Amino acid sequence: MMAERVAVGVDIGGTSIKFGLVRDDGTILHQTSNPTHAEEGPDGVLMRVAVGVRSLPGMDQSGVAGIGVGVPGMMNRHGEICHPPNFPGWEVEPVAKKLRRMLETDLPIAVENDANVAGYAEAYAGTGSSDRDFLFVTLGTGVGGCIIQDGRIWHGGGGGAGEIGHITVDMHGQLCNCGSRGCLEAYIGQRYMSDLARTRLQRIPDSMLHAMIAAGEELSPKTIDEAAQSGDEFAVGFLAEMGEILGAGLASALNMCDIRLVIIGGGMSRADRFLLEPARKSLQARVLKSIAPYVELRPARFFNDAGMIGAALLAMR
Repeated sequence: MMAERVAVGVDIGGTSIKFGLVRDDGTILHQTSNPTHAEEGPDGVLMRVAVGVRSLPGMDQSGVAGIGVGVPGMMNRHGEICHPPNFPGWEVEPVAKKLRRMLETDLPIAVENDANVAGYAEAYAGTGSSDRDFLFVTLGTGVGGCIIQDGRIWHGGGGGAGEIGHITVDMHGQLCNCGSRGCLEAYIGQRYMSDLARTRLQRIPDSMLHAMIAAGEELSPKTIDEAAQSGDEFAVGFLAEMGEILGAGLASALNMCDIRLVIIGGGMSRADRFLLEPARKSLQARVLKSIAPYVELRPARFFNDAGMIGAALLAMR
């Protein structure tokens, strides 16, 4: 019987780096995480990646097939990660080359955009495993996207296809880290959403979120969803508005690409009732009538682990 294949998956996020030893069916055998410290620049972050990879059990054995890394930012045709908007000091970075030198390894190193590896996990072993074409959207520090076409990641002409987070939903809207205004990410990205909620809460003294914050909880989309589940009117209305904005952005993407399925990943994909259900209604109201009967929005299978799993699966491809 053939031995199971195992690879390392690394998901570099805006606040934390996740590391996992992953089997070829998507099962996580071991996982850990460390803070990103993006302010340290590309070499500082990648050194943290190297330290985390070395610390995984079994890295000194021959059974590891490779190392996969998901990184925010567009990957160009040379395999370099370009200008990730939430990572100061990053320009055009040869991530695989630098990691190979830091790790002093001959193992294959696969590098891909973070949303693309998460989408690949859902295509290979997750919610989209029975579908050949879909749009994957991950809701995290930023808003990433991946287009799966015929079961494979579609990169577009220069490697940046699927960046739905930078679809404009309000041309005079909030400033985004990418430099533009009114991007979807500038509303639905976790930091932006939290900042917007914090500003509006100043005018809503009776929201239970004030008590939650006073008790030491951090204001975040997760906290807002918890308040909504407890019946807080501000939280319910705020998430419904964010869901409507999300649905509008998704409708633009589906109308343009003639895609019928959207899979939503990231931590906020668990907020099905208060965020995703308003997004479904907004999406359905805005897509073209020719595709409206077939449009579907589903939560992802792997949630926050999708990037780590997908990166490992790509390393075994």
